[in-house]
Amino acid sequence: MRTLATQVKLRRLVRAFSEAQVRLASEPLARGLAGSLIDRLQELSGELRESWRRESLTRPLEPALDRYVKESLRWVDLAIAGLRQAGADLELLRADFEGAALPLEVFLRGLDAEPALQRSA
Repeated sequence: MRTLATQVKLRRLVRAFSEAQVRLASEPLARGLAGSLIDRLQELSGELRESWRRESLTRPLEPALDRYVKESLRWVDLAIAGLRQAGADLELLRADFEGAALPLEVFLRGLDAEPALQRSA
């Protein structure tokens, strides 16, 4: 399964989330800034979901694996939505985001390596 486009979108979202979290933590009184940052993160998340949808159509995963990807994307979305909350615990949201996004990135890389592993077996 080829997931390169999804991996690129995910890395872009991880980088943007990290930058947004740092900005929000360093400028806690600039909540007006939060709206545009979070809108951008939600846009990137939508692009990530669309990329995954397209790539997963070429070769659908087993239901349990597909569920893992969808749950990870849901946790990513929840962490992004949490940034909008006044008084949100930014470190907790960062941990939730990274806890979903980073293992997902490794998983997607493994999906790309799968055909090579099958050939060598």
